[in-house]
Amino acid sequence: MRTCALIPAFNEAPYIANVVKGTQPHVEQVVVIDDGSGDGTAQVAQAAGATCLRSDTNCGKASALRTGIAFACAQDFTHAITLDGDGQHLPEDIPVMISVAKETGADLVIGARSFDRARMPRARYYSNTIGSRLASALVGCEIRDSQSGFRLFRLDKLRETKLRSRSYELEMEILIKMARSGCTIAHAPVHMVYDDGQARSKMKPVRDTISICLWSLAFRFLGA
Repeated sequence: MRTCALIPAFNEAPYIANVVKGTQPHVEQVVVIDDGSGDGTAQVAQAAGATCLRSDTNCGKASALRTGIAFACAQDFTHAITLDGDGQHLPEDIPVMISVAKETGADLVIGARSFDRARMPRARYYSNTIGSRLASALVGCEIRDSQSGFRLFRLDKLRETKLRSRSYELEMEILIKMARSGCTIAHAPVHMVYDDGQARSKMKPVRDTISICLWSLAFRFLGA
């Protein structure tokens, strides 16, 4: 396995250095895709040792990740791991995900959080559980954390896949299209991180969950 980390980031200067430095021991290259940040995120990431790909404008998480995936494919990496730049995902969980990939041979490993209602904001708990149930029904196997952006996947399975997402529906698009092409899926346990009871995610739980569900139906049944 030749693995790189792809970290989309928008205005994450307070967190990005720690994420980069924590990720570096576990992968061959750390790539931060700066999505038009105005707070110096790219400079901080580069100073921490990351390779930076920068967009002059904010195009959305999906566009940033598609740029990162194209870069990783061009560099002949076999695998890419995606994680957020705001510290929601702990880099120390990466070895567990790599170990699961090696042991199972899975094409996609999802970093699955244990949903504890007592520790999660209500909207996020229900958006995650509903999304995971829908994903399980659409792909025909258990998906424990459909909205997790903490994933490890084989790049050769994505090279011929046309990705069109522009927002948070990208995780579901990749999941559905990989499953439909016969790819195997596994899960690795990862930590759930909240900051003073609130996630740092820029995702809007209700609005974005509805959008993700609608796009998921389109990906599954309309060939979008």
